Formats: sequence, structure tokens, C-alpha cells
Amino acid sequence: MKWYRLLPVMFIGALLLGGLQAPPALAQSSNTLQDHVPGSLLVFPIFDIFSGNRTKIRVTCNGVTGTNLRFTYICQPTGTSTTSAFCPSFDEHFPCTSHQTIVVDVTDRVFGTCPSFQGFIVVWAESQCVPAVSGGTCPTATGGTLQEGEFGPISYNQLFGSYFLYYNGFANSGATCGGVPCAPLAAGPNPDVEAANAIAVQSQQPVFSFLGNDTGGAIQVTFGTTTAFDYVALPKTVQSDFAAPGAALIAGPSTFPPFIPPDAVSGTELETNIILLNMNYSQFVSNLPAAMSVNIWNWFEIGFTATHRFICWERIPINTIDARITAAGPFAANYGNIRFTPSPLSGPTSPQLLGALEEVTTVGRTIRNFIHSSTAASPAIFITDLEF
Repeated sequence: MKWYRLLPVMFIGALLLGGLQAPPALAQSSNTLQDHVPGSLLVFPIFDIFSGNRTKIRVTCNGVTGTNLRFTYICQPTGTSTTSAFCPSFDEHFPCTSHQTIVVDVTDRVFGTCPSFQGFIVVWAESQCVPAVSGGTCPTATGGTLQEGEFGPISYNQLFGSYFLYYNGFANSGATCGGVPCAPLAAGPNPDVEAANAIAVQSQQPVFSFLGNDTGGAIQVTFGTTTAFDYVALPKTVQSDFAAPGAALIAGPSTFPPFIPPDAVSGTELETNIILLNMNYSQFVSNLPAAMSVNIWNWFEIGFTATHRFICWERIPINTIDARITAAGPFAANYGNIRFTPSPLSGPTSPQLLGALEEVTTVGRTIRNFIHSSTAASPAIFITDLEF
């Protein structure tokens, strides 16, 4: 196992993967991200290790041969800046044998190195470049090269995983991140646990192929809709249904088509928290805010619009994004749906959004990944450090 110093990382909308010894690639039926399909790269949208809270993630190497895994923990930046920030990261490596599942407790791995105790995790398989001739290079599937001894990503569409948040009554809401509290207030039953699948990103390249390109001390990996790219395209928009803060959790709507009578109240919504991350991330420069438009509709089809910005990663109440979105406020409904659209929609500065929705109720906590639009955004690039 190798440990690396905390560094900022460049997630410019693309990521790595690696590991030469992998199983046969799954057939690709799409050139954009698909849910519930094993991939060559896994994104875990959140970890929370503040105080007594814990996060465990599971990764399965489902191939007929094993590989090596690189874990990159990307931390939410603290402070009041809303214009740019370095988002520190931390890397480590694990071997993973055929059909093995490994479990990592993030608190044990990252210790106190994340200033806000929150962020997201990227996992990919990797292998080391061993050229046929000493002193040579290793070609990649998309026209790049790796230097001898460098570790690089590979196509390995056999990874899947899940993440588990163990809540023990703590919240980092007293610290400031981007001018707002780093976390929602502590709420809901304690202790409790919530879980969801990792977001898996596939590659269209031949199995075992090296991906990316050595750009001079860093590796660049791309996401797009054709085989000119290392990975399939990331989504254009992310969206989800939700219960409004303060809402009684009942069936309906009873006064609007299709006139579904309410049932017994199952609980009350205490918090509706939005978790967002921007895959356009840099290890080497200060990161600019991800800007987006926000469209929200209640179950009476009444729409609300807003704009929003964040740097690298955040976990924020929906009514901090738009104060109108509460059951007792102008939203005036128990349920609705929300959509985030990057601004600009295309181009090198367009955010590459992924995320999840966390709902805290009087009877428990749940978390689930956002629905990803099948329409791809502009091609994305991810740059991170090279390793030997």
C-alpha cells in the first residue's frame, strides 16, 4: 500500500481508472453514463467523518482476474471564498483480487486531513506502464502515452460498489464553506444509517487498455460520446423527486389530478439536503465555482427557478438554495422535483455535475443518487498527478 500527501486534484470533468489485469469488458449499450451497470470508474458522492459520524465504502472487483485500485478522497474546501478554492485530495492504493469485495472506513484512512470532514471519493483500477523495450513508453487507447514506471488508468468495466453513512448525531454546521455552513444541522433519529450504490462510469475502450495521456507530470483523461474519449460522457443535467422540508409524508395529491387520497402520515420531513459535486476539478490550480440553473416544480405543477454556485463539493439544505422551498412556504406542497442544469451548458468551463439527495425525517434518514440525464454534456477532462 502506498500513501500520498494531501494535494489539490484536477477533476476537470474526467477521471482515471487503471489496472491491467481485468476481466472481459461488459458490452456497451450506450455512450453515456448508465446507472446500475458496472464501470471502470466509481464515484462515491459523499463521505461524512465529522466527529463521531462514520462512512464506509465497499468496492467489488467482479472480474475473472484482479487488479489494483486507487482511491482518491476529495475534500470540501473551508472558508468564505465563493470565487475559487483549492480542494485538497488524498490518495492510497489497494490490491483487489478476482471477485473480492473490500471495505474501507474513511475515518481510518483520511484521519483529520480533510478540513471540513466531508467530500467525495473516486475509485479506479490502475496498472503500471512496463514497455516492451526498456526506456520506452506505453501507448493508450486514445492516442496518449505513459512513461515507463508510471501508473495509469485502464478500461475495466467490472467495478461496482456502495457507500454507507453512519450518523451519530454530529454535523459540521458551525464551520463555513463557500460562505454558507459546511453541513446541515444535526437532525433526525440518532444513531441511524443510510446507503446507496456508487455511480459507475464505463469505458468504451478495449478491456485492459491503458487510458489517458501523460501531460508532463500529470495524467489527463477524457469523457465523451465517441471512442475518441477514455470514458463515456457524463450527464448533462441531474435531477430528483423530493419531499419538502416540514412536509407530512403522505400520499397524494388529493386536490389535484390524479386525486390520490392521502393515507396515514408516515413521518415528517425535517431536512431535504442536496449533495453536489463537480467533476471539473483541478489538483494543480484553484477551482472556480460550478454555476447552474435550478428548476423546481411542486406536485401541483407550479414551477420555481433559481441559480446556484458551489466549489468542488457541497451538502446543502434545499431551502438554502431557494428559501421558498418548504411545505409551509410559497412552495406550498408536500412533494416535488428538482433539476440542476450546468451553466454554461457546454464548453471547457461547463460544470460536470453528479450528486445525491439526502432526506432526513422523524423516522430515519435516506440517501439516493440523482437521476442522470441521458443527454451528454460537452466533453470533459480530468487531470491528476502521475505516480511511480
